[in-house]
Amino acid sequence: MKAYKIIILLSVMTFGAWACNNLDLEPKGILDESTLFGSEFGVKKYFSGLYNNMPIEDFLYKATDEGGVGYGTSNSRNSRNNWWEALKSYGSTSCAETAGRHGNLSGAWGYWPYGDIRNINVFIAGFPDYKDKFTEERFEELMSEAYFIRAFYYFGLVKRYGGVPIVKDVLDPTADPESLKQPRDTEYDCWKFIQSDLQYAMEHGSKDKTNTQRGNAYSAAALMAKAMLYAASVAKYNQYTGITGEATDLGLMGMDPSEAREFYQAAYDACKFLKEAGFRLHTGGDKEKAYTEVFIEDLSGEEDIFTKHYGIEGQVAPSHTQLYHSYDGMVLPKGTKLAQGVGAAIQPTWELISLYEMPAITDENGLPVRFNDITDIWKSGEMEARCRANFFFPGMTESLSGTVIDLQTGLYKSYPGTAKDGCPETNVETDYTKQYRIRASSLGKYENIDGVSYKVSGVFGYSTGNGDEDASYMGTFIRKYVDYNADPSTRNLNKSWHPYKVFRYGEVLVNWAEAAYELGLETGSDALKREAIEHVNEIRERAGAHPYEYVASPEDVGEEKYGYPVDENLQFIRDERKRELCIENQSDWDERRWRVAHSLYNNFMVHTLSSYYVVNEGKYIFLNEANPFGRELTYDKRWYYEQIPGGEINKNDKLIRNDGY
Repeated sequence: MKAYKIIILLSVMTFGAWACNNLDLEPKGILDESTLFGSEFGVKKYFSGLYNNMPIEDFLYKATDEGGVGYGTSNSRNSRNNWWEALKSYGSTSCAETAGRHGNLSGAWGYWPYGDIRNINVFIAGFPDYKDKFTEERFEELMSEAYFIRAFYYFGLVKRYGGVPIVKDVLDPTADPESLKQPRDTEYDCWKFIQSDLQYAMEHGSKDKTNTQRGNAYSAAALMAKAMLYAASVAKYNQYTGITGEATDLGLMGMDPSEAREFYQAAYDACKFLKEAGFRLHTGGDKEKAYTEVFIEDLSGEEDIFTKHYGIEGQVAPSHTQLYHSYDGMVLPKGTKLAQGVGAAIQPTWELISLYEMPAITDENGLPVRFNDITDIWKSGEMEARCRANFFFPGMTESLSGTVIDLQTGLYKSYPGTAKDGCPETNVETDYTKQYRIRASSLGKYENIDGVSYKVSGVFGYSTGNGDEDASYMGTFIRKYVDYNADPSTRNLNKSWHPYKVFRYGEVLVNWAEAAYELGLETGSDALKREAIEHVNEIRERAGAHPYEYVASPEDVGEEKYGYPVDENLQFIRDERKRELCIENQSDWDERRWRVAHSLYNNFMVHTLSSYYVVNEGKYIFLNEANPFGRELTYDKRWYYEQIPGGEINKNDKLIRNDGY
């Protein structure tokens, strides 16, 4: 370490965006090691750049310098050039949760953050020299924070590539290049390395529940639950992909199924740790209101465990020195006090909405259910509160603007057929739709039929003359994470600053449910499987949904669908996870770790929840049409592991390529 006493902090320290409210740190240019490691201020300064580059799949998921994909350069999280573009390829579009511009997550990331990992290792190696500057407790807390950060970076690597080189020492850049080449470690060893770092952080980290912007014992436990659940799933289910080759044979891709149990146990224990620490779900008498508050209000020490903050409260994108996002301006429709730049870049799909408790839209004969009013679909009392909190349905009022969300898709002069008659397999018109259906070429359009004027399209609805932005072509809008406290001027590109909840107790419960049930399967414990359903029902009670009843002798629903057994209880647990964590960039990774994406998406087209007024009946119907742009999802099973970046393989011939490419 003595040879590297001067640490140059350029772009890494230029953007102290992470937790800037808490740290309020200004860039200092070039700082020596004693200044950085010898004081609380210096350590926070050093960590700020590492937090900023942390691979968190947040509102800026996939944002880069030049409009590509990945976190390939140290400043890719800071480029204001395309923060807003990130939403068009949001992770939820690759798992049929939303319809957007891009859907297939092919894995061309180029993510290889060993420069950041080196900076973490420099701290871990050098910080003990300044131990006398801190109390024993504070020294351990700060060291634990470094271990948490390193584990987060490795989690981003291992879930993408499988086994990667484990670098935990500070390498001498002046050494012989051949000596610096390091082969990939096995995937099992990489997950155990992550587990070891997180275990240290759980045991020695800060127990301050109110500071959710810094790594501590609780954020480490939340990451432990998430990472170990991922590892366990890979160990259990990767065998069903059929991918073979050198990397698989060497244990760089996949693990022995017998190793799943230890990872499920680690995930289970981490969830229990957080429960015992006093974290809980945020609840309230008005379940819809309480659920919207989960994503906007400060719930530190209650449900919030780890949060990412943007900008400075009360300031709107004053310069390039703070980090902002464009979420509200990209999911709301374009309108007064709504989106002011590009609206509705991603929109919910029927595939997601249909997972929730809601009124039936077709009857037992396949006929569309008739509704007296377009709002009855969400006002009838049959829709769970969580669904209303996650999506804007026709006739809802957006609270900040006071705007009624008018989402009517069109008219039917009459509707004599089944729901399927109005929903062809493709987005091409049929004789039936040509005969009965009327759509408008512009928004807010009315048409005269037999001397009576009828509204054809809502002002935020679908029109044949509109593109895939600004208004709805899917029949609903996203409500989850929309800031109802914001200044309307922030609903524009690169001007939103409300935090992202990286880890919250709601996720812990669905992690716990899955880990408990899988452990029950591994050990033959009916008690563990029943416990899993208790965690599910805690989530569902907050959601305003009916409790799930445990099935003692469940049917297999997975073999035909996925090619491996999944019983109906476990499938419900997986579905509940998708309901709770939707549009949080989780489901695409879940489908990857369960190894089901290639079975689900093969020229798969998402569908709408389109609302129509039937003129001759004076009623409304809802149809699940193919999305009007005909966009499909296809997933290749080789994408469960992304290819090691070609540039890294060219520099290091000891890096074995992943199989399937």
